Amino acid sequence: MGQANSRRRTVSMVAVTGSALLVVGCAAMPSSGPIPSVGGQQTGTAQDSTVQLIAVPPKENESPPALLTGFLDDLASDEADYTNARKYLAPGTSWDPGAQLTVLDQREAAQASNNGKQLTVSVTGRRVATLDAHGSYTPGDQQTVTENFVFEKNAQGQWRITSLPQGILLTEQDFPGIYESVNLYYPADGGTTSGGRSPLVADPVYIRSHIDPMTYAARQLLAGPSKWLSPVVANAFPPGSSVDLDTSGSQIKAYLTLGQGAQWADESCDAMAAQLYDTLSEVDVSAAGEPSVPVQSVALYAGHNGPEQCNADSGNKYQAIAPNLPDPAGTVYYLNADRHLVSVPPPASGSGGQADPQPVTGALLSSAASAAGGGIGSFAVSPRSDGAVATVTKNGGAVYVSSLHATTAPTQPVLTSATGGLSSPSWDGTGTLWAADSDPNNPSLRAVENGHEVPVTVTGLQGTVKQVRVAADGARIALLVADPTTSDTSVVIGRVHRIGTEASPQLTIDGLRTIAQSISSISSMAWTDGDSLVVLGLPSTTHTLTPISVEIDGSPSGTDNGILPALNGIVDITAFPGPTPRLVASSADSASSADSVFRMLSAASWAPVGNGTSGTDKGSAPRFPG
Repeated sequence: MGQANSRRRTVSMVAVTGSALLVVGCAAMPSSGPIPSVGGQQTGTAQDSTVQLIAVPPKENESPPALLTGFLDDLASDEADYTNARKYLAPGTSWDPGAQLTVLDQREAAQASNNGKQLTVSVTGRRVATLDAHGSYTPGDQQTVTENFVFEKNAQGQWRITSLPQGILLTEQDFPGIYESVNLYYPADGGTTSGGRSPLVADPVYIRSHIDPMTYAARQLLAGPSKWLSPVVANAFPPGSSVDLDTSGSQIKAYLTLGQGAQWADESCDAMAAQLYDTLSEVDVSAAGEPSVPVQSVALYAGHNGPEQCNADSGNKYQAIAPNLPDPAGTVYYLNADRHLVSVPPPASGSGGQADPQPVTGALLSSAASAAGGGIGSFAVSPRSDGAVATVTKNGGAVYVSSLHATTAPTQPVLTSATGGLSSPSWDGTGTLWAADSDPNNPSLRAVENGHEVPVTVTGLQGTVKQVRVAADGARIALLVADPTTSDTSVVIGRVHRIGTEASPQLTIDGLRTIAQSISSISSMAWTDGDSLVVLGLPSTTHTLTPISVEIDGSPSGTDNGILPALNGIVDITAFPGPTPRLVASSADSASSADSVFRMLSAASWAPVGNGTSGTDKGSAPRFPG
């Protein structure tokens, strides 16, 4: 079964102490039919080998079909600048390999025309995906596309390409072995963390995994965010800046030359170092034949000969989830059989995933509010250091905000709904509280900042929001939306704009895009890291509610299409984001009136969160902070 990890941590699995060389560009190709993928088999074991793809130039007197095979194979090689691929082109031929990348299900070749002076060979395939110049992934429209390559003879009588599509063509089989996904990190344009800084926002892109991926990722970071994300983030690196890296130790040394006219400043230096640390600490270098040394910190230097300016590590103030939470990081909360809030710390090593549930002592609801609303229906714990808790009454009529250790319960709700339509709430790392209101007369998305409701506008939404889960960075939001015609649910990702003034803030959500379109009947979701969610839904392969990992850019999620280990009767799920996300779920017990709460173990199985004492695992609505 697949793990909950984002695919960027699973695409490259080969550690390198030796390597195998695979020469590409030398296969013969018929005048029509499928062009073989480069593929290639690694030698040795997964622990001691990798494949290096070597590009080769054209042979003398090769036919256009054979030349096209060589050219396309060279595009899948480990050559950084495509020097040998360019030898298949006639001098002066315009070609920008970085313009875009198109992934086809396969490449069918056919000779389209031959007038004696020019010969055209076409390549046809179904478009599976594309990458833009930034490396951002877009799922393909599955339409059949045809690309034409025009050949002419040069003065030496050799055929060369004189016209071709811009960018790169790869097959679906070759793409995962050549590219890996990484997250670039940019400060959110609005809101601050517990540390008083703009939270860093993940921008997933694909880079070539065999060619110095650390440096490639760093330079892509400096170039700026993707088109979709750029309206809601900033970039601390001044335009025109450049960087070189020394990755020989656990502290990466970044030699940074700022753009013209830019000056070093403490806060901007800290932000740049944090951006680089978060980005580089997630890059997998194993496919490039480099030793995997965990990144402990990043230090910025003013050029190669200048002094260290600043550094950053995992404790930097730009982290959306506060490093100093009131309870140990990874503590999960749920409602026990009596619908009282309890907490369970991360299990100790060797405990089998079990730990002692502890009652939350904070006064969350007053007696009057509890009596009027039927007690606690759902809740959310803030990912900030303040320990704030938002509680929705069981009748869905009101939201109250208290804290984990409050001695006095709140007397006034921050949100109310006349029809009892308030969903389970969600906090982001900037302190904004979100909830959906499915009031049939006025369905809406609602938010609270500093104890007061803030106007929210959602642009382009079709349907009713049933659940909201905001990313910890507060710049992106996941909405569970019910179709107005079929009532089926889907997951929609949007950007969060923070506008207005400090005295009169406003929130706007736009850039909506639907993900997980092959999954139906989605009932619950949670962020597992900066670029992925886990959802409960029905995949096309089964009729059982299943936890599934999905990427917010629509790209493939690990193995088994992201399907995670099944849990009988699963009804709700939560996740604590991180390099290895922690998953906790509740399961309906047909033999009991109370649900049970389970933790997914690293062995890809589920175990009760309780300590084995009767009833300690009984409960519902599990939630990590967020």
